[in-house]
Amino acid sequence: MVLTRMNKAYKPAMSMVKPSAFVHRDSEKTKLNWFCYEMSMSFYEEINENLGRLLEKYRIGDKDIANFSIYLSKKMRDVILEKLSGRIDNVYFSYEMVESYFPRLNDRLVNKMLDSISKAWIKQLDFCVICPTRCVSEKDVYCTMFDEVDE
Repeated sequence: MVLTRMNKAYKPAMSMVKPSAFVHRDSEKTKLNWFCYEMSMSFYEEINENLGRLLEKYRIGDKDIANFSIYLSKKMRDVILEKLSGRIDNVYFSYEMVESYFPRLNDRLVNKMLDSISKAWIKQLDFCVICPTRCVSEKDVYCTMFDEVDE
């Protein structure tokens, strides 16, 4: 399967973002880590679809976007845990998350990245509402989906 962004092919998230980026041993095969895996694929797809061609001008390709998406979803894991524990009221996306990973991007592009990230977040949460897996509310439960995915 090949996806396109304005007539240019890019690789689908499942070929670029691997579950092994989130688990190294069975004890890490939790529903929260599965949520982060799915979130990273959403980030990848949204960023690539909306900004992929623009990012290419900065020599940021599919692999870079995939690695950033993994990095970002791991950062979001900590934010989610803070939200669940009541330490913060809202989930947020900061400039620092983007700028620390891609320091050469200008403010306008960072804003566009944050828009894509927010859009992916909302889409993922909308899907999670109807999903019976309950990754966030059962965050520490073993997730068998890691066992079913091919690397």
